Amino acid sequence: MLRVSFKKIIFFIVVLLYGVIFSTILNASITTNSGVSQQWAVIDGFRSAKFGFNERSVYNAIKKDFKVNEINVSRVVHPTQKTVTLGINVKGLLAGSGPSKVFYVFGYKSKKLIHISVVWGSSVEDQPDAEAIISTSNQLRIYFSQKKYQKNEIAFNRQLADGTILVFQGKDKKGRLARLVLNKPIDRDGKAITNIDLTLSYIEKPGNLDIFEIKDGDF
Repeated sequence: MLRVSFKKIIFFIVVLLYGVIFSTILNASITTNSGVSQQWAVIDGFRSAKFGFNERSVYNAIKKDFKVNEINVSRVVHPTQKTVTLGINVKGLLAGSGPSKVFYVFGYKSKKLIHISVVWGSSVEDQPDAEAIISTSNQLRIYFSQKKYQKNEIAFNRQLADGTILVFQGKDKKGRLARLVLNKPIDRDGKAITNIDLTLSYIEKPGNLDIFEIKDGDF
C-alpha cells in the first residue's frame, strides 16, 4: 500500500536538501578513482526535467516522462526553507524496483529547479521488498560507475557516520552532484529490518543551496 503523507513529504524535503552536510564526513572516504569510462558524466537534471527549469516547465516534463497530469502532482512549500517541491508517485521506474516517489525542488530565490530526488522503500510503501531495493541500489551503482567524475570527488560503498551507506557519489565537470544513499537498518539480531530506504539525489549546486536563511543583522 502506497503512502501519501504530507508529513512524510516534508520530512524528505528536509533530509534531501540537507544531505550535503555529509560532505564533511565523506572527505575521509573519497576514492581517487575518476571512473572507468573516458566519457564524462553529465548531471543536468532527471530525464526531461533540467536544472534551471521553472515550475511550468517541470510540470510539462513530468507529463512527458510519466504521463502524470498536474492534478496528480503534489505541491508543497517548505515552512522554513521556503522552497517549493513538486512530488509524484511512480511505479516501475526501473524494472523490478517497486514504487517510488520523485521530488523536484525549486530554489527560494531563483524559483528554478535545483534538486531532484528519487526515493524507494519504507517511506513510499508499508512493506517494501528489501531485496528489490538492494538490487536497484546495485544496478544504479554499476550504471554510475561507467562514467567519469571529478578526481577526488567520487566514492562508492562508504559507511557514513549515521550508519547509512553511501552507495555512490560523484560530481561532473560543472560540480553538479549525484548521490545514492541506502538506509538499511539492522536489528539487534543482525538482521535487516523492513524500514529500508534508497534515495537518489541530483543537486545542481551542492555547496550553495538556494534556501531561505536568516542573515546576521536581521534580528
